[in-house]
Amino acid sequence: MQQDQPQAKEQVILAAARKRFAYYGFSKVTMDEIASDVGLAKPSLYYYFPTKEKLFRAVIGHEQEKFTRDIELMLKKEAPAGQKLREYVDMRIRLFRELVNLSALGVQSWAEVSSIFGDLFTRLEEQELKLLHAVLLAGKGTGELELVNPAQTAKLILHVLHGLRVRTFSTARPPHVENGTYADLKKDSDHLIDLLLKGMTRQSSH
Repeated sequence: MQQDQPQAKEQVILAAARKRFAYYGFSKVTMDEIASDVGLAKPSLYYYFPTKEKLFRAVIGHEQEKFTRDIELMLKKEAPAGQKLREYVDMRIRLFRELVNLSALGVQSWAEVSSIFGDLFTRLEEQELKLLHAVLLAGKGTGELELVNPAQTAKLILHVLHGLRVRTFSTARPPHVENGTYADLKKDSDHLIDLLLKGMTRQSSH
C-alpha cells in the first residue's frame, strides 16, 4: 500500500499545478505556491519534481495523452471521412477548452515558453498530423475524397485550424475566454471544413 503513496502524492501535485498553470500561466506560478496548495514543504515538492519546468512538462504530458487518446478513440469509429473531419474539429475545440495548459502552449504563452517547451508543441502537432492523415488517406481509399496528396492536405488543415485559434485567442488567454469566443471559433472551423470537403468531394458529387 505504501508503494502507491508516492504515486498518489504525485497526482495530487499535478492536479494542483495544473490549476495554477492554467489560471496564471507558466511564468507567474512559483513552486512555493504549489507546495502550499498541496501542504508540502518546498524541499518535499522538489523530491517529486526538481524544477518548475519538469513539473510543467508533466502537466502538459498528461493533457497531451488525454487529447490524443480521446481523438484516436473518436476517429476509430466506423464513419465517412467527412463526418470524422467534422467530429474531429468539434472534439478538438472541446478538448482545448478543457485542457487549458495544452491549449495555451500553442497560443499566447508560446512566446514565453517556446525556447523551453517547443518540443512539446511539435510533438502534439506530429500526433495530430498522423491522425488527420489517416482519416484523409482512408477517405481517398474509399473514393469519398479526391486527394492528390493527403499528407500535405492534413498539414494545411491543421495549420489553418491552429491559425484560427491563435487569432481567436489573441486578446485573452485560456481559461479567461468568453463562451461566445469558443462559439465563434467553432463556427469558423466548421465553415473551413465545409469548404474543404466541398472541394475534395466535388467530382464525386456530380
